[in-house]
Formats: sequence, C-alpha cells, structure tokens
Amino acid sequence: MRTRIITAVVAIAVFLAVVYFLPSACFAVAVSVVCSVAAFELTCKSGIVTLTPMTAVSCVFAAAAPFLVSVSGFEKYVLVYLFAAVVAFFAVWLFNYGKATLVMVLTSFFAGAILPIMFSFIVRIRALDNGGVLILLPFLAAWMTDTGAYFTGVFLGKHKLCEKISPKKTVEGAIGGIITCVISLVAFAYFFKLPVNYISFGVGALVLSLLAQAGDLSFSIIKREYNIKDYGNIMPGHGGVLDRFDSTMFTVPATYILLMIIGIIV
Repeated sequence: MRTRIITAVVAIAVFLAVVYFLPSACFAVAVSVVCSVAAFELTCKSGIVTLTPMTAVSCVFAAAAPFLVSVSGFEKYVLVYLFAAVVAFFAVWLFNYGKATLVMVLTSFFAGAILPIMFSFIVRIRALDNGGVLILLPFLAAWMTDTGAYFTGVFLGKHKLCEKISPKKTVEGAIGGIITCVISLVAFAYFFKLPVNYISFGVGALVLSLLAQAGDLSFSIIKREYNIKDYGNIMPGHGGVLDRFDSTMFTVPATYILLMIIGIIV
C-alpha cells in the first residue's frame, strides 16, 4: 500500500507538471511517449505479439499519433495515417510469414494506430481556450467513477457485475461510480464557470462514466484472455501505462465529442 501511495503522489505531480508547465510541443512529446509505451505493453509485454519488428512498427506509429492530431486540419491526414499503418503491418507480416499471425497484425494495428489516435485527442483538448481546465474532464470522469465505484462496492456491493471479467466489481458499485462522476463533473463545471447547460452536461457526464467503466472492463477482458496480471511494471504498485490509463483511452475521445456537442468546440 505504501508503494502504491508513493507512486500515486509522484504520478500526480508529474501529471500536473506535464499538463501545466510544459509548452505545447513538449506536451505532445509526453503524450507520444505514453502512447508508445502503451503500444509496447499491449503488443510485447502482454505476450500477444512475439515478433519484434511488429512491435517496433506499432510503437513508431503510436509515437506519431499525437503530432498528427495536433496539426490543424488533421482530419484529412488520418486516412493516410491509417492506410500507411495497414500497409506497414501487412508488409512486416509478408516478410515474416510463418512467424506472425493475423492476431498479431490486428493487435499491433489496434495498439499502434487506433488507441493512440483516440488518446491523442488530449492534445487538442489542451490547446483549446480554457484547455488547462477542460483537460481535467476525461481524467476526472475516470477517477471519480473508479473512486465512487470502489467505495460504493465495498459498503453496498451485493450483486456481481461481470464476475468472469472482474470478480470484485458490483452493480451497486457501477451505479455509485456513475452518481459520483455526474455530481463531480457538474460541480466542476459550476466551480470553473464552464459555459454549459448543466442538465446536458450531466447527461454527458453519465455517458463518460459508462465509457470509463467500459474501458476498464475492456482491457480487463484482454488480461483474462491472455492471463496477464499487469500490462507492465513502469509504475510500482500500479502496473503499466495501460493499467492506469485504460479508462481514459475511452473518456478522452468521448470528452472531445461531448465538448463539440455542447458547443465548447465549434
């Protein structure tokens, strides 16, 4: 427990320093590192991809994603990026026929292109007016959902949610996580005077909470399928990058979509 607490404190300090003290270009570099490490964990550390060139290509594309998303009018380049990734992964498979499998190719593409693009929208959120506040939303949604679900589950949990995937999660915990997330995000919007309709924002917070839990469970499925305890050990007591950012892989792009729907992004 002591190790977990120390690691959490250090991680929060690093997070705040990266978000609020680094210039935009350096922030993109930091997100690039996170995406690349996550790609490495999901391919190599998990044992799903055993071919080194496949993992290397995955990490390269993952590292490039934040810079692509940060470019103005990036939408028109996404297809080129995804097409290049498909060609690259199939080329590696072609030259390593008999060593690689379709599962490796698809996992590498997912880890190296799809997930990084999704998570890299955090770069665009930070670049918005009032981005220093808005960037907290996807993380707050994930953290408050997790915290609310944990304590509600401990004190009130009786009915298992997905016992085969995550034995400790309960229906009561999931509901508690949603309520905690909605209250926290609406209070956050009120405190920082965000120009939102609180009812619409509350509905958006509910969706973010559901997606946070879906992200957590989705990466837990992979652990179950491949008998993985942790995706990595980069954070003592907490595991790897994916162990800590699994929920935000879903809440980051969802937050960007929410900000578009409620009119903050035009």
